[in-house]
Amino acid sequence: MRVRAEVTQAFQYGLIIFTLTALLGLANATQIFGALDRNTLLTHLHSGTLGWITMGVIGIAIWIFARGDDDLAAPVMLSALSTAAYVMAFWSGVYILRGVFGLSELAVIVYWWWFVYTRAGGWAGIRRLDIPKLSVVLGLTTLVVGSTLGVTVQVLLATGNVLPTSFDLIGAHATAQTGGYLVLVAAGFAEWQLAGAAGKRSTLGLAQVYLLFVGGLVLAVSLLLASFLGPQLAQALPGVATLLTLAGIVIVAVRFGRTAIAAPWMAASGMRHIAVAVGFLVLAVILQAILVQQFIAAQGDVTKVSMGLLHALDHSYFIGVMTNVLFGAILVTTADRPRLWPWADHVIFWGLNLGAAAFIAVLLIVGSGEGAKPFTHPVSFVAPIMGLSALLGIATYLMRLMGAPAAVSARARA
Repeated sequence: MRVRAEVTQAFQYGLIIFTLTALLGLANATQIFGALDRNTLLTHLHSGTLGWITMGVIGIAIWIFARGDDDLAAPVMLSALSTAAYVMAFWSGVYILRGVFGLSELAVIVYWWWFVYTRAGGWAGIRRLDIPKLSVVLGLTTLVVGSTLGVTVQVLLATGNVLPTSFDLIGAHATAQTGGYLVLVAAGFAEWQLAGAAGKRSTLGLAQVYLLFVGGLVLAVSLLLASFLGPQLAQALPGVATLLTLAGIVIVAVRFGRTAIAAPWMAASGMRHIAVAVGFLVLAVILQAILVQQFIAAQGDVTKVSMGLLHALDHSYFIGVMTNVLFGAILVTTADRPRLWPWADHVIFWGLNLGAAAFIAVLLIVGSGEGAKPFTHPVSFVAPIMGLSALLGIATYLMRLMGAPAAVSARARA
């Protein structure tokens, strides 16, 4: 499939930053260098969520929404530079740098939201979009909300202010970035690839999108304003949000779950990566529902919340869902090019997904391995399967993407 050169570039930039994510993840899981400090852990988190996932989502947004005369090479490059700078600011531990580059990254995110919003035709056009495109637009809308909250935290710290205790900015930021943004984008892209024409507007499809969108927003707002809502409402709203999201995921399973199950699992194609992401998406939403219930029961005492469950949820979204979606997208866009290292496709798919499944299972059954000595916790043995498979994927797909025809965008502009 021939796609615009800017799509390829966004995927390449994301893969390069993802290398840091994978290496830090391996170091943290195996503890071979000892416990990683908080700045390094935040670098691991944000290099994955912003450097890899959001750069990949930018590529998907261009793929779906770009017009023939759009020249997006400079915005993609500037987005990658801003994202890399923000990631390194976390590693530096310098709050001023985090605040400055956080504002820069927020500008990047708002730019790409505006890009899809205008290409969709504004509010009037959105009301006519098919389900996959509508999912991406609303997913990026939630990303703007969550990112604004996250950057607010960094600006407050950079200016020497104490984070307010009356607003849970961090909790609201985290839930918006996963429960709203990632769920919608992953479901939308998976439907676009797996269901094709079946992704046209329908009552059930619209119910799916708006349940996921509203569920993500309500969960974020309920955490942000918990201290103002009163104890009963503060406990009820997260439960309502969870039910909305679960209902949306049930519709996802009904609408194209059967298509995902029927994917060619033994064929070295992007479809199986996208199909398995649907399964991980269902798992992630279920884990999110359990985690929300733990937070409600804990009544503010975070020590009562399982860190193993929290980390299992994160990796369900970041690896099981989004890394599979993006690896699948890359395989689809490079399907007409020479398959360098063709043997790697099966190793990447099965290693990444069996490794991720084992990693999540260990976190849920045994718990987090934080503080353990090297190779004394089961996580140390299963995480390398996932991490090394991801590194193999990075190397393989970067080489294939470098074979992309640079003339695609030039021909489109001409």
